[in-house]
Amino acid sequence: MTSTVPATPAPSPAPGFSWRRLVPLVTVMPAISLILSGVITWVNLGWVDDFFSRWMLAFATALPVMPLGMLILVALDRVLGPRLSAWPRGLATLVLALCTALVMELLMATAVTLSNQGLSAAFPAQWVTAYLRSLPVGVVIGLVMAFLIKPRLNRWMAAA
Repeated sequence: MTSTVPATPAPSPAPGFSWRRLVPLVTVMPAISLILSGVITWVNLGWVDDFFSRWMLAFATALPVMPLGMLILVALDRVLGPRLSAWPRGLATLVLALCTALVMELLMATAVTLSNQGLSAAFPAQWVTAYLRSLPVGVVIGLVMAFLIKPRLNRWMAAA
């Protein structure tokens, strides 16, 4: 005599959880970190023989900084969002994109310059140089993220 016991389904993730929400974390953030750490390493060191290994070390140093930057950006959005709600949408998005670039470059320039140069008497000058020279790249990334990538990611994750 055999009895059939209904199979219990595998436990599902928490209600409201979607793997799609992890996509920006595992794709977009590392890509931005890779680009910015490369630019800042180049600004700090130039094209030295061990550039690639120094860049990868800077990338590994900068990657954990990205979530902190994202938390700061969420807080910035919560503070500025209500104040910018009366502004035209494109202008408000532009202001948030520029603020994003300023904050992310500040964090990335700090982490990468510390990784490449260490904390020395020359650090402030090296940091300012790295920050200012890499800021245009950060602004372009911030604008692309705000006007192209973020709207697409929001629609993609909402479909989940």
